[in-house]
Amino acid sequence: MSVERGDVVWSDDPFKDGAAGRPWLVLNDEMHPFGDEQHMAVALSTSGHDAAIPIREADWIDGGTPKRSYVLPWAIHSPQRADVTHRQGRLDAAIVTRTVEQLLAYIEPDE
Repeated sequence: MSVERGDVVWSDDPFKDGAAGRPWLVLNDEMHPFGDEQHMAVALSTSGHDAAIPIREADWIDGGTPKRSYVLPWAIHSPQRADVTHRQGRLDAAIVTRTVEQLLAYIEPDE
C-alpha cells in the first residue's frame, strides 16, 4: 500500500494498552529517509481537546471518519508500514499544513 502526506491510516496506538488502534495523519513526504519502512504521523481523536484541530467534512478529499474528529498535533507517532492495516482517507493539504505549523510551534525554541 502506498502512503502519502495527507493520508489518514489506521495503525497501532502506543498510547493505549492492548491491541487498540487509531487513525493517524501522515505528515512526512517523499524526503523521509525511511519512508518505505515508517511514517511520521499525528493522532486523530474524537475528543475535542482545546488545542485540537477540528476536521470538517470539507477537509476530507476522500474517506472520512464515522464521528466528528480532531487532529492532535502533539500526539506524534512513527507507525511502521507493516503495522498500517488500511488507508482511511486523505485530508486536504491546508489542514496538513496547519497541523505541521502547530507541531512546530510546540517544538521550536522561543526566540
